[in-house]
Amino acid sequence: MSAVVTPHTVMTSKDWEKIWKEETNTWHQNATHMLLQKHVDKLLAARQNIKVFVPLCGKTVDIKWLSDMGHTVTGVELVEQAITEFFEEQQVEYTTELAESVNGRLFKSIDGKIRLYQCDLFNYSSTIEGQFDAIWDRGSLCAMNVEDLRRYVDLMVSMMHQDCRYLLATYDYDGSRYGGPPHNTPDDQITALFGERCDIQRLEYEDICSEKHKKWGLEAIYEKLDLITLK
Repeated sequence: MSAVVTPHTVMTSKDWEKIWKEETNTWHQNATHMLLQKHVDKLLAARQNIKVFVPLCGKTVDIKWLSDMGHTVTGVELVEQAITEFFEEQQVEYTTELAESVNGRLFKSIDGKIRLYQCDLFNYSSTIEGQFDAIWDRGSLCAMNVEDLRRYVDLMVSMMHQDCRYLLATYDYDGSRYGGPPHNTPDDQITALFGERCDIQRLEYEDICSEKHKKWGLEAIYEKLDLITLK
């Protein structure tokens, strides 16, 4: 059986591993995310060969898309299966090594442009590979347990260069009807988490409700995209 998720359920590492093992994740897309494609200019700001961070990256094809543009992409993912599937499905040669600094492993492409750490996200910090020029956060913040949100945002902000551009994709829906993940992330929560240290610019607010979401018990769900920069 799949991991059962009910309102206010706290997701554990075993829950995520089970979802990947049973192939019941509903968030993976086989094409580059449309909002990233549409707003990549906001992320890159005409910069070349920058460092991009992708938290809780899974096996997103967005990694290779950004790498193919010449950027160095670092991701963090708890579940090793997701990382190995990324390299195999994208046909990218890679090596592996122990990464004692994060109590995990480092999987990296032969050219070094893709670097994926298999570890608990909170074991990672800017001391590992420095700060980043850009962050692409699709499904990471909204996968966090509520009690970890503040710690998560503190970590993300600590990894931002002063000119870092952070694209944050989250969801807006009736949280009383579905408990996530992905979790409902209302605007006031985003403001409370980032507002003191960052400027927040809304780029998109799009109705994405489909049969999948109706099966979750939702009548409406919106995907939001914000550009976050340090003040």
